[in-house]
Amino acid sequence: MLKFEIMLERTKKQELTSRQLEILDLLRKGLTNGEICRALNISENTVKVHLANIYKIMDVTNRTEAASFASSLFKAPVKKQEVTIVIGHNDDIKNSPLAHSLFLSIIEALYGYRLFQIKICQMNEVTDDCVYQIKLSAPQEEKQALFISLYQADNSALLWSNLQRIENSDQIKLLSAQIVIRLYREMMLSATSVYEANPDSTPAWWYACSYASIKYENRIRKDFEASQNTLQEILKTEGNKDFISCTLASGYYMAIAEHWIDGEEYTRKIGEIACNTMRDTPNSTNSMFTMALYNILIGNKNEAITYFEAILEINPLCIITRRLLAQIYMLLDRQDEALKHLEIYDQFVPGAFQQPFHFVAKGLVYLMLGRYDECEQISNQVLMFHPEIPFARLFLIACNNKKGNQEESKKQIELFFQYHANFSQQDLERFIVGISPTQRNFLMGLVSNLFHK
Repeated sequence: MLKFEIMLERTKKQELTSRQLEILDLLRKGLTNGEICRALNISENTVKVHLANIYKIMDVTNRTEAASFASSLFKAPVKKQEVTIVIGHNDDIKNSPLAHSLFLSIIEALYGYRLFQIKICQMNEVTDDCVYQIKLSAPQEEKQALFISLYQADNSALLWSNLQRIENSDQIKLLSAQIVIRLYREMMLSATSVYEANPDSTPAWWYACSYASIKYENRIRKDFEASQNTLQEILKTEGNKDFISCTLASGYYMAIAEHWIDGEEYTRKIGEIACNTMRDTPNSTNSMFTMALYNILIGNKNEAITYFEAILEINPLCIITRRLLAQIYMLLDRQDEALKHLEIYDQFVPGAFQQPFHFVAKGLVYLMLGRYDECEQISNQVLMFHPEIPFARLFLIACNNKKGNQEESKKQIELFFQYHANFSQQDLERFIVGISPTQRNFLMGLVSNLFHK
């Protein structure tokens, strides 16, 4: 018993990593090294290295002792687990001024997410004691360029790489924004794959939320329902509750827009989540985002703008915020501001990397600018992949009405109600409540034949 107390105290001083805790838990459940390899998708040699470190930290000599002590260890409270990113570099990067400036700008932008534990070290000091590794180097054959590579730390899988050439210092901010947005995206995609292979992966808040966010993009109802159940469960036990709450509320908001769930009931639920997370973490961008979603739905569009603008002060790379801001500004007839955020969004996320459902924001802007051909084109792009998306179909109906194509409008209305038989005028008005009577009448007039068949 005394030995265990000494071991536990030592473990507190030299905390086990999230990967070591995963291995220790599987060891406790009786899995062999080979089974641990398959469960965690890592090599047997990596398992052996981790086990050696675990034995050293716990002051045991074999797996039997480690498994025995693990049973007691897992009963002890465990600190909130972080997503650690190790950024490796070489000193010679300083010899390339533009590459060095981009290197520093990338680090600064990553910190803006306020989500990761970031460690910076020399390239030869990079270890797998983290979730992701980012390696930045200045190629000798390229005078002003930075080579970026992202790895899944536990199995050294290359997730993304890019040789970024830099022409002048004016490009630095934009290039770092594009790179960091892509890094974040690739980390979420990787986390989704890890979660699909092992839903018990830790930290659960990161893997489960990444999985849910990516699945939201697919607009598949059963994936939404499964993700919501998982998020509700981990919200009770996990740290980073603001991040979980934001992901949960975002799913509800998306499902309201897709006409999957009762708008009134789930607007109320988003409000409850928003109040809870704002009370606990009022300075969190995730809390602000959740509160902004609630304000959109209850008609406080200007209040939502205040929260969204505050988010961008902290993290200018929050592209979802920019997309929603563009829509709200357009609804409030503040076209210049809407176009500004849409332009920045397009700069940060080049067209080839934009998801089809991102186009809905552009569709609204084009519709309200009277650019009906462009609105129709972009709405058709969305409907090609997601024919059930309500607002893309509504934009198409509106465009045909404005262009006098009544037969095509009737055809699109029939298709709309095939997917959304119970859609009501109240469902539409929920998203435009709080705007001026002039704007409201204009928008409702665009689809005046929708509810008068």
